Amino acid sequence: MTASRPELSIVLPAYEEAANLKQLLPRLNAVARGLTPSYEILVIDAQAPRDETPAVCREHGVRYVARGEGALYGHAIRTAVKEARGTFVVLMDADGSHNPDFVPRLWEQRLDADLVIASRYVAGGKTENPAVLILMSLMVNVIFRLVLGLKCYDVSNSFRLYRGDDFRALRLKCNHFDIVEEILVKLITPHPGYRVKEVPFRFEKRKAGKTKRNLFTFALGYGITLLRMMKLRREAQRKTANYI
Repeated sequence: MTASRPELSIVLPAYEEAANLKQLLPRLNAVARGLTPSYEILVIDAQAPRDETPAVCREHGVRYVARGEGALYGHAIRTAVKEARGTFVVLMDADGSHNPDFVPRLWEQRLDADLVIASRYVAGGKTENPAVLILMSLMVNVIFRLVLGLKCYDVSNSFRLYRGDDFRALRLKCNHFDIVEEILVKLITPHPGYRVKEVPFRFEKRKAGKTKRNLFTFALGYGITLLRMMKLRREAQRKTANYI
């Protein structure tokens, strides 16, 4: 890892994920070293430590960052936007559902697309979630893709590779997991030529601990976000038309 701007930033939002990070971070370090000597790994933790996450980060030589603003997932992502320094940024979950061995599959596509998505919903993609979550996820993905005109099939998986400058330019407002879709709308809608590549991916079960997703908040949040994103899309389309 280097002190100057790294070629790759790998960012993991985490909240009481020490048990998973103990297993994940050594594997992730090994994967990153195989891709480039110029990398950083950031763990975006709670505002104040709630478990052994700081010690686990020190043990494995990764950057520990306390999220700003608040305790929600959206706060972690906005903190990541401020902190990730890499030419390319990989965002992934800390619960073990995103296998670190898949990072090279995203990395190898970095020059052929502006955004690379680990996709459950293209040919060859799979998910190990319970049936109710699979159904809800499919509904969200189909609705968002069709209503918002997003040119990808998996709009809700956060496991993605971004161009660093694009990622750092984001100004995000959502506070829950719907921020993942907000990112797509703000990257794709104003840029008709934005290149998105989806790579088939197997979404695995959480390795330890409990999910932070609440089904009621999940459903309500996505309904509200869809309305908000529709408004954002209209605004972006008007700006693009005026520019042309």
